[in-house]
Amino acid sequence: MKKIYIFTIATLLVLSNAGCKKFLDQVPNDRLTFDESFATKATVDQLLANVYSTLPDEMQQRFPANGYTAGPWTGASDEADYTLPSSFSNNLNSGNWDATTGQVNTMWQLYYRGIQASSNFMANVSKCTDCNLNGVDFISRYYNEARAIRAIYYYYLLRQYGPVILLGNEPIAADAPIETISKPRNSFDECVDYIVSELDAVTANLPAIPVSNDDYGHVNKAVAQAYKVQVLLTAASPLFNGNTDYANLKNKDGKQLISQTASAEKWKRAADAAKSFITTFPSFTLYVKTGTTPFLTAFLSCRDVMLTDWNSEVIFAKGNADITNLQYNMAPNHNNGTGGDKGGSFLSVSQQLVRAYFMANGRSTDDPLSGYSETGGFTSFQAPDDNAARQVSNMYVGREPRFYVGVTYTNRKWINPNSSLITSFEFNGNAGKGSISNTDYSGTGYTQRKNLSLSGWSTGGRTNIFIRLAEIYLDYIEALNESDPGNPDILIYLNKIRERAGVPQYGAGANALPIPADMRDAIRRERRVELAFESHRYFDTRRWKIAETTDKVILGLNIQKNAADGFYNVVTTESRVFDKKHYLWPIPNGEVQKVPLVVQNTGW
Repeated sequence: MKKIYIFTIATLLVLSNAGCKKFLDQVPNDRLTFDESFATKATVDQLLANVYSTLPDEMQQRFPANGYTAGPWTGASDEADYTLPSSFSNNLNSGNWDATTGQVNTMWQLYYRGIQASSNFMANVSKCTDCNLNGVDFISRYYNEARAIRAIYYYYLLRQYGPVILLGNEPIAADAPIETISKPRNSFDECVDYIVSELDAVTANLPAIPVSNDDYGHVNKAVAQAYKVQVLLTAASPLFNGNTDYANLKNKDGKQLISQTASAEKWKRAADAAKSFITTFPSFTLYVKTGTTPFLTAFLSCRDVMLTDWNSEVIFAKGNADITNLQYNMAPNHNNGTGGDKGGSFLSVSQQLVRAYFMANGRSTDDPLSGYSETGGFTSFQAPDDNAARQVSNMYVGREPRFYVGVTYTNRKWINPNSSLITSFEFNGNAGKGSISNTDYSGTGYTQRKNLSLSGWSTGGRTNIFIRLAEIYLDYIEALNESDPGNPDILIYLNKIRERAGVPQYGAGANALPIPADMRDAIRRERRVELAFESHRYFDTRRWKIAETTDKVILGLNIQKNAADGFYNVVTTESRVFDKKHYLWPIPNGEVQKVPLVVQNTGW
């Protein structure tokens, strides 16, 4: 790493803000001299938008690390099989990747470029001559936004690569000599402390929450503190908290990079941060959309929390995002459909996730009292967004509302209310393998439905959510259960999630379910379905150190068959490779070669 590439002014300048709540939707587009670029608020706004531009746009998971920091997280977790042959998630799942793989290097470089762009902006924003408007000091505000984003980029590196190199607070000159930039990796705890201290430092000079339409998409106090919760939860988790698998992960001077002693205090620190967020920002509330029945209310609430821009639950999002690629991946390839009703069927939901959703009675499908059956035949059932009852497999009957939000299954009415399409993934069905000449069919007999526009895949231009309140609640109770088991808040906030989801709560009431004996398992189960398809499961199974169990196979239905001859039989649709080294991505080989002080991750 003889020189660290820094965004030049040619790449720093971006389109001006095109309207309310579209701040993160700006892209580089213009050229000015260095002095001109920081002289006025108009161009400073454009430069700041570039600082934000490296945030991961997970709507682009079809093309991970292809000019974006989008990752392969859904298809590389046990949520789904990404059946598009060229998807990088298939390389991860087959073990066909290493420290020389292009995406490994691209993600690393993009985040460090974002860090350098942030530092460069911070060093020069004070040159603005008209950034104090109507009593608002935008120099200070924008400086602290960039400082927060820089810390957030370090967090994204940390959860993916483990301990990284902290570059310092000043931008590094493009012609800096090798001896000034040749640095070893900092320890994981040093990285965490730095990120948290930066996020704490910015809060005094940022608004608490958006105060006008133009503030949406900007980092504020709430956003910074929400990321702080994510950082501390990651640090407290088994992957980084006393993980002896990394006993030999040391710098060349012997410095231990991941602590070998588990600390309960780290869980407390995460729990305290989450509780502080909840009490400090009471304006965020779980989103509820009222329907004609309690079940329909739960369904609409859990569906539309992802579809309603800047609703009461959204803490941070990118406005006016291009979501058509993601939606095309989710939409079945209906041979009798057109336009937005005919997609690619690429995001094939796993049978494991189908099983993970609760029953309407609130019980897990592996509970003998749940009533769940994969071999029980068919029942006439009307889904909450359907206009008629249809014969469906009993495994889809009597499920909780989030199941119907999340999964498109055979004989389900298509999501577009103006369409009469009924989806079938059977071999000879309208989205089945038998009628498709290429690979654009579901590999499991299901596709993802959550986060899909009601008008089909071709309608875009809404928010791409980064963090919402339900995640903070789940972070809180996970950390609290590890640091203070039995604390009443665990049940309170777990039940808040279940109440909004329309399933019976845990407790002693007439309709309540028994309090789970294994609360850690209960919290993880709730998190899995509440945050499904939101790029959490990949990192959750890794920070919990369970991926070597969960990421071995993908189960689905037998798509080679029709219903009469075995379509609903559960089979292995994909075998996967997961070794202990895969818990972390390798440091790019080029970085290790250029800077000998940088040691490689264990096993690579």
